[in-house]
Amino acid sequence: MLVQKKPNLQSVVAQSLLDTVSPLTDDRLAALTIYLEARGESFAGKLAVAAVIRNRMHAKYQSDGTVKGTVLKRLQFQPWNHATPEDVRHRISESRMQDSLLAWRMVQDGRKIVQGALLFYNPRLVETPRWAMVSHKVASIGGHEFFVPPGRLQV
Repeated sequence: MLVQKKPNLQSVVAQSLLDTVSPLTDDRLAALTIYLEARGESFAGKLAVAAVIRNRMHAKYQSDGTVKGTVLKRLQFQPWNHATPEDVRHRISESRMQDSLLAWRMVQDGRKIVQGALLFYNPRLVETPRWAMVSHKVASIGGHEFFVPPGRLQV
């Protein structure tokens, strides 16, 4: 006679969480990047990061014009320097992720949030990058500073 082990509650919950994670669409990848780059920031900070992603896509700056080709390009967005989206466990239903998704959707209408910025960094977390020394600073929002690189028009 076969004796079946009852699954423990922890494994049942873990499996149900895995089952509810939606596929990583462009919107979810953008929202996850915004969340990881701007967690702890105000909604305005999330909008600003979302606008930089959108600006890079439209300008094809360090980008092939797609969400994936923009945010996952090597050494462009810190969260993906040493991890892949598949490595990061997330649930889009969390309010913080919802804010990031809303920020991403809001900037799709072309609103000017950071005057065409294509670059940003947080001076409290990293030393000033070389590119920031030669770029035009267009905004400071929350802990981030936003820049337009030399030779790029502000849009």
